[in-house]
Amino acid sequence: MNKPLPWADDTPRLSLWCAVLFCCFSAVLAAVYLRPQLAGLLCVLPVASYLMLGVQMGMVYSVGWSVLGLAVAWLRPGNPAETLLGVSAAVLAAGALAHLFALRRAALMAALRRTASPDPLTGLHNHLYLESIFGQLTRSQRGKPPTVSLMLIALAPGANDAQLVRAARQIEEVCRASDWAFRFGDERFCVLVPWVTQVQGQQIADRLLAGISAQQPHARLGLARWPDDAPALAALHTIAERNLRG
Repeated sequence: MNKPLPWADDTPRLSLWCAVLFCCFSAVLAAVYLRPQLAGLLCVLPVASYLMLGVQMGMVYSVGWSVLGLAVAWLRPGNPAETLLGVSAAVLAAGALAHLFALRRAALMAALRRTASPDPLTGLHNHLYLESIFGQLTRSQRGKPPTVSLMLIALAPGANDAQLVRAARQIEEVCRASDWAFRFGDERFCVLVPWVTQVQGQQIADRLLAGISAQQPHARLGLARWPDDAPALAALHTIAERNLRG
């Protein structure tokens, strides 16, 4: 469990930003064709692509639109060759610098994630990682049900370290490879279970509660489901808190 999400992208609302940049870049290319003296605007294309879309999609947009923009400038009759060569060099330089910056930013984000995970006692992710993973899981995945079940597990107040570790091991035993488990406070844990039906989610919750209660009778579990119960993580947590039962 708790494996990286290879399909995840750190850019919120990626599709929206792709659409916005598509419109903006189309306007830039039209302006460059109509007014050749504006060819310097092409340097904005790679910078904006990496800044708004991240490394992977930023590279696609940067290369595609830069090549298209330079082609428009070169095919426009009357543009001096010296000017076009200078603009081409500037776009390439801007693209290279933007790519290096995006890679550096991605590396820093990865380091921040490692800092936020895992919890030193239980080995589970801590709550600082929860919102990021929830955001990734709630993005629609082709061929998978767009659902995420949030399970909040509360042990008896004053649970010692050994009890916390045993509960964490029990959670790991029940959870699947695609599930994510978090330490969520002194005596609490949170589990995100994506892409399951309501019945499947309830079955996993029942197995979790039964396994933990066998060792800690006063344990409780609350279940909430995205997007059926609430659209946001905070609201789901509130519902799961309200649904805590032993």
